[in-house]
Amino acid sequence: MSYLELLPHAPPMRLIEEVLEVVPGARVRGRRVARGDDWYFNGHFPGQPVVPAIVLVELVAQAGGLAAAARAEGASAPRALRVAALGPFKFPAAAGPGTVLDVDARVVGHMGSLSKIEGEVHANGTLVATGSVVLADIG
Repeated sequence: MSYLELLPHAPPMRLIEEVLEVVPGARVRGRRVARGDDWYFNGHFPGQPVVPAIVLVELVAQAGGLAAAARAEGASAPRALRVAALGPFKFPAAAGPGTVLDVDARVVGHMGSLSKIEGEVHANGTLVATGSVVLADIG
């Protein structure tokens, strides 16, 4: 099983296309290329397409979910995780079609079935999102 198969999402909501680095239980770096025909550009915004902020948040959540689900011996069974809370997020720049979105997410804490994730998304090397999410294990 590949690390991407640990995500409970299917395309088009499986946003991460490539897993670059995995530190099981701790950190994941992933990547997505924002293509002009991606579903989220329809209507956001006509003539000036911008990756929606919630897509950037979801990239952090998915990468964090992979980090929380990964085991030291390699990929394991998929875990059903959902976003339980959002911490503060900042979006210092925007990303458009043709940009490479690199996400870096870290598991920074646990409480019961909850995992706190902090992460950033860079578009062609420029920081476009930074913040935290809390994931709940619903499996």
